[in-house]
Amino acid sequence: MHIAIGDEVNFLDEAGGGVVLRLALKGRVVVRTRDGFELEYPVGQLVRREKSSAYVVSDHHAQLVASNDLMTERIDKDKGKGASVNNSGKAPKRVDDPSVMEIDLHLEKLIENDAGLSDGEKLRYQLDYFERMLNTAIRERKRRLVVIHGVGEGVLREEVRKALQYYEGCRFDDADPRRYGYGATMIDIVHY
Repeated sequence: MHIAIGDEVNFLDEAGGGVVLRLALKGRVVVRTRDGFELEYPVGQLVRREKSSAYVVSDHHAQLVASNDLMTERIDKDKGKGASVNNSGKAPKRVDDPSVMEIDLHLEKLIENDAGLSDGEKLRYQLDYFERMLNTAIRERKRRLVVIHGVGEGVLREEVRKALQYYEGCRFDDADPRRYGYGATMIDIVHY
């Protein structure tokens, strides 16, 4: 496929697109994204957007389809290890005590390519995953959930703890620093 300067393009492996500004070396082009950034992409990673298309797929819809495909791949890979749609296709980590569940919210553990996501979208993805896992732990009557969020700037930690304020049966504190360092929260779940 031939891509020329001024063509509107979508990215093949990530949500979004933009306009081709100029040609670069070795089969690459510079694209101004819809967010206003100028990024270099290989021509093979772009799809020219037809201007007369009657059906347009939004970036949001494309991202949902890509996420669903990724989750299906994870479930197939971890079949029999507890992977399901409820836990985003990730088998929960096993710990010594079956009444305790651990989850890791580091982005690289949750999605393979976060290049097309803004910081806000990354945080939302992590928090959505956290809430799904918390609800799974409550439903499965676990007594404790350990959330590994990392130290960083503390934004994810604070957002996790804000979300916990809406769960009456959950008490939380810092997890054991000897086992988890200072980047984890331990949630005790009180079942009625």
